[in-house]
Amino acid sequence: MAMELVTGYAGKAHVTSYQDAAIQAGIVGVDNGVLSYVGQGMKAVATSANNIRIYDGVALIGGKAVVIDRDTYQDVAIANGTVGKYRNDIIYIKYTKDAFTGVESVTFDVKQGAAGNSGIDPALTTNNLYSTGTLTSEIPFKRVRLNGLAIESVENMHDNVPSLTELNRKFVFKRRNSSEAGICTPHYIMIMGTLVSQGANADYRQLFSTSDLLSKLKFYDPSISNFDEGKCVITTNNGDGNAAATHFYAPEWWGSNNAYYQYFYPGTSSPIRVNYCIHYLKL
Repeated sequence: MAMELVTGYAGKAHVTSYQDAAIQAGIVGVDNGVLSYVGQGMKAVATSANNIRIYDGVALIGGKAVVIDRDTYQDVAIANGTVGKYRNDIIYIKYTKDAFTGVESVTFDVKQGAAGNSGIDPALTTNNLYSTGTLTSEIPFKRVRLNGLAIESVENMHDNVPSLTELNRKFVFKRRNSSEAGICTPHYIMIMGTLVSQGANADYRQLFSTSDLLSKLKFYDPSISNFDEGKCVITTNNGDGNAAATHFYAPEWWGSNNAYYQYFYPGTSSPIRVNYCIHYLKL
């Protein structure tokens, strides 16, 4: 099929379910998830030993929007537990598509786990909704843990997708001084800056010690308590090639000295300007 303008007037109905789902998934960054800040985010609460109430919100399955209307809810029945036994039940979204008409539908359903000495998730059949031949899929949504006759907990089995406002709150830009600035996200820090490395008659110089790097990272995220070289990548380049015709190589970590060293060629005793970018994972 040739390329098509989706959000444009074509003189006829032409936007498909697949096209809209693909756009939604691309915008939010996930195929399956719940939009956290719409309604009550489809939170689930046990209202009795046999009932889970799922409140209003919007979920995505394969990018397709699934909605419980504002200020409403849907109840899902759970079978009785067994005295002295544990059980995991899975509330899932059952997607179906009619092979002849193409009509699609969704509903909540429950896959009951086996009662035993520990809770084990029952298997679901989850198919890719982007595949043209997919007619049914079981998308995991909530896990219900039973302890004897009681519902012990209800757990999410989906991503919670934050709003753009929430993402912006977690995306922090800071300027440390006139020579350095950085970006901090929930999982990553990137620091860009420049410095002048003083003279030493060799083809390498210490770039950053562990304490230097920890000090930088803590400025952008005060919760960081130690530096892990396994989560760090540093790139550099000659910041003043006209003044010092020096070729830079990749910085190296010296474990024995707990520091990164910059290599260059040829060796020189003159000051060298180093532009750097520090990438650090907080995972």
